[in-house]
Amino acid sequence: MKKVVSFSGGRTSAYLCKVMIDKFGKDNVDFIYMDTGAEHPETYEFIRKVDSYFGLNLVCLRGDFSRPLGKGVYYNVVDINDIKQDLKPFKEMASKYGIPYTGGMFCTDRMKLKPFKKYCDDTYGKGNYETCLGIRADEPKRLVGDNKNKNLSVYKQLKIDGLNDDAISLLYVNARENIKEINQWGISDLSKALLIKRIDHLNEQNLNHLAEVCNYEKQEIVTHWSKMPFDLGIDEWLGNCIFCPKKSNLKLAAAQRDEPKHYHDFISLITFT
Repeated sequence: MKKVVSFSGGRTSAYLCKVMIDKFGKDNVDFIYMDTGAEHPETYEFIRKVDSYFGLNLVCLRGDFSRPLGKGVYYNVVDINDIKQDLKPFKEMASKYGIPYTGGMFCTDRMKLKPFKKYCDDTYGKGNYETCLGIRADEPKRLVGDNKNKNLSVYKQLKIDGLNDDAISLLYVNARENIKEINQWGISDLSKALLIKRIDHLNEQNLNHLAEVCNYEKQEIVTHWSKMPFDLGIDEWLGNCIFCPKKSNLKLAAAQRDEPKHYHDFISLITFT
């Protein structure tokens, strides 16, 4: 089964590329980047440097929103030198589906998840590839799931059972290797059922995470890049889409302060789309 890394453009995701090459060999892994056109210019430079340094032969995609509503999202393969902060994919997505909002953040689904899946299904065939995401061992909420729109959250139930974040991540990794491991942890039947459901879903999607192949946490990854010939030269609050509404108000305010031109460009886009 083909292994595919979904490269987000950040340090953790870039480190995942290195780990996958070291573990499985460059010829056995493909690397794909989904461009929203809303990243910081330094992120695009970092992506190009990672691609060149590790020889990723990175496939860069942008969503194709030209089809009528009800016909789904497609994708365009673009050259790595053509990914840039031009807001074009975001504008085309918003023109078709409307402006994403708190409680309705469909932009990730439309600009990243659906085009990525469509490309992989076309390229490898449905069910013939395994996707790996850059989610670390110190991100237990993202590993086990913490859906704020539902009453039953795996993460919250495990916390109620008395597990700390380190234990939750370790339980998750062990359970991915052998689901019977959950019986050794003394957690409630509800937590077991929710965790099994989560893992079954991930297995059905052939979806894995950095935490399952490497136990590096955030500071270790930051230290790794500080020793490399290049690094991602932006502050944390400028990562991913610069003005993503999923960021805290404090991070958005810091991004507005640091990048006023990009802020005005983004506001103009969502005001007049």
